[in-house]
Amino acid sequence: MTGTGGLRRRRAAAAALAFVAAAGLGGCVETAGDVSADAAGSYQFVRRPDAAMSGATVAILSVVGAPDTLGQTFDQDLDAAAAERQIALAPPTSAKYLVRGYLDAARVSSGSSVSVVFDVFTRDKQRAQRLTDTIVVAGSGDDPWAMVAPATLASIAGKAADDLAAYLSNTPEAAPGSALSYAQ
Repeated sequence: MTGTGGLRRRRAAAAALAFVAAAGLGGCVETAGDVSADAAGSYQFVRRPDAAMSGATVAILSVVGAPDTLGQTFDQDLDAAAAERQIALAPPTSAKYLVRGYLDAARVSSGSSVSVVFDVFTRDKQRAQRLTDTIVVAGSGDDPWAMVAPATLASIAGKAADDLAAYLSNTPEAAPGSALSYAQ
């Protein structure tokens, strides 16, 4: 017969085992969350002032999702913003990084929510980073794109270029040091 002391020891052992298992699984979940967060672009990079941006060349392959006229304007605004931020644009055949961009506008209660997503790929077409931003534009109407003024589009392109420059400045090709710089 086991008695009360044996039952307590078995319960304590079971509780300890459950704690150890939960702690181990918790570590796995956290690691998976870190990987997922990184792949989803939840880390915000800070541009390194000591980075040599010319080494991290990039080709912007496409930015899709906006109506044609706005899409063309965005492409021009992005090219200008990239030049201002010293992003080294190159042809796809020689660029170290390839970018595919996506724009989306959705109606929200206060106006329009415009999202931009940049998927940054290595030369061998492996996704290295996803950069995302959303800007809310005040306005009314049924068409969320109709609320996006040219100045707003330029601002969105500028923010996207800031994000891209910050990421590129933390790549091995641009950063003289090995530590990445994340926002706190």
